[in-house]
Amino acid sequence: MNVSQEKIGIILIDDHRRVHQAMSEMISYFDDIEILAQGNNGLDAIALCDQYQPDLVLMDVVMPEMDGVEATRRIKTKHPDIKILALSSFKDNDTTRAMLESGAIGFILKNSSVDDLENTIRTAYAGQGIFSPEIMQMLTQPAPQDTTEHIDLTPREREVMKLFASGLTNGEIAAQLTISVSTVKFHITNILGKLDVDTRAEALVIAAKNNLV
Repeated sequence: MNVSQEKIGIILIDDHRRVHQAMSEMISYFDDIEILAQGNNGLDAIALCDQYQPDLVLMDVVMPEMDGVEATRRIKTKHPDIKILALSSFKDNDTTRAMLESGAIGFILKNSSVDDLENTIRTAYAGQGIFSPEIMQMLTQPAPQDTTEHIDLTPREREVMKLFASGLTNGEIAAQLTISVSTVKFHITNILGKLDVDTRAEALVIAAKNNLV
């Protein structure tokens, strides 16, 4: 629920003052996005989500008292409609996957540009998984052979998987494959079912681990 009913309400969680200053300054450029509150750790994040019911949380990963992974897990359990974007200053495969498995809808680096930040917030608010180009490149690196398990996707499902892993919308996937949007949705539903996950973000984690993208 958006407190203002007109703007995308955000809570910013990070244990570094400079990050708060930089993110606040960038977000101030967007007329329809506002920071409702700010906190320094995962415990703050949980309390502020209870209080403000934001649309989205920009969540640091490594923090004292409670890290972003545990905070994300608890918030998504209690407030499943709140979108959480992982915010980090470094690229780490295991940490990224842990955040996604906890329920984060995407991942953005702290040094991202204003345009990247705006696009990421809006895409996440719309309910679509999104990652900065650096994070997507890391996620799609092939996993070691011994971690790969057999997942029976059809050739078309693999095509759809690769395209949504690259950040394309359902409409763009449909146009590229010359199929209808409803057919794309059908394939994505089948993919999520075969991977035993509920979201695209979770599907990307499994796909990256198993060399599917």
